[in-house]
Amino acid sequence: NNVWALSKPVVEGTDYTIISGVPVTNEPKGVVNVKEFFAFTCVHCRDIEPMLQKTLLPNKKIDFDKIHVAWDSNSMNFAKLSITIKLMNLNKLYVPAFNAFFDRRDLTNPAELKTFLAQNGLSKDQVDKFLATYNSFTANSKAAEAKKLTEAYNITATPTFIVADKYQVMPAVPERLL
Repeated sequence: NNVWALSKPVVEGTDYTIISGVPVTNEPKGVVNVKEFFAFTCVHCRDIEPMLQKTLLPNKKIDFDKIHVAWDSNSMNFAKLSITIKLMNLNKLYVPAFNAFFDRRDLTNPAELKTFLAQNGLSKDQVDKFLATYNSFTANSKAAEAKKLTEAYNITATPTFIVADKYQVMPAVPERLL
């Protein structure tokens, strides 16, 4: 770990910016909403994914919302992939999905996606359910919602984190995120 990065004070304008005019997520008292806008095509997103899985996801005081950016039709397909992973509670597929992209596998191709899912331990029934969910009205609606959120939060780069709908954090050093 980079002790220097962890010990520096958090500075507005460097470590975060204050945002306004965005949709507000209602959370129970004591819970903070954290949105991660990411892309399977982003090497920095891939690199911090294991840390997120270990630290943010299990934290009960954080409502962690992983949103794949949706800028165009290709990223909409990736958004549907992320949404399907989330809907089926298969967080274990995030790291392999990043790796598949960087291994030049096209997970937007149905045959390739089917092979990927089987290679990552899903039974034939689970693969069929995954593909049905991926192609469902729900996944398409949520991908359209991801596109609206990408625009509403003016996301121009990944990874971008929105904390409590007030702070935008774009860590240059992953350890600074925490």
